[in-house]
Amino acid sequence: MKHTIFFFLLSFLLFTSCEKSSTEEILWWHNADVVELNASDFELNIADTLATGDFIKFSFSEGSIVTNEDWDVAFRGTTLIVNGGEKANNDQPGRTGDAAVYIATGSMSEINSVDTNSLLQDNSSGSAILNNIMIDDLGVSGQGWASYSLSTHLFSPRAGRILVFRTHDNKYAKMEIIYFYDSLNPDTGSGDIGGYYTFNYVYQSTGEINF
Repeated sequence: MKHTIFFFLLSFLLFTSCEKSSTEEILWWHNADVVELNASDFELNIADTLATGDFIKFSFSEGSIVTNEDWDVAFRGTTLIVNGGEKANNDQPGRTGDAAVYIATGSMSEINSVDTNSLLQDNSSGSAILNNIMIDDLGVSGQGWASYSLSTHLFSPRAGRILVFRTHDNKYAKMEIIYFYDSLNPDTGSGDIGGYYTFNYVYQSTGEINF
């Protein structure tokens, strides 16, 4: 089962409390739900790029932020963790589910099934995404969902990077991160550190691997 939402770009720039305004065109895939999520309540240690602060938990089945243990993916700054495996630090939420993730290359419409052999869980060394060089907090690997500019200090989601999830209760979802800031014209010099995620996703509630 897919959650489906149809909308027109020019009339749909606000989803929650974030305020984005720009003439710059953003392309959405219209067969997906779209979410804006605030994971900006974190502090970044410039010396070692480690972040501290609360993780914001998201459930694909609920289509919203949750505070219970039925979460699938959680966000803090540029860090994403899944509800499966082990936590790497004591300040992370405990893993109570069977969630896993990998990053596929292609468009949302092209990624139409799950490669179950590629799914990875978090472990005591770090998140599944971080440990397998799909992304690091500076985006320097070139293989993750984001890149980091040394000149502007901005994080930019990479086109054609789709995060494919097994959820905490063994369903599936695919997600494309579209934006990382509250404004379409972020100014890192004024303290805009990001953490405002805009993403679209498709949730497969039957447990089938095909979307």
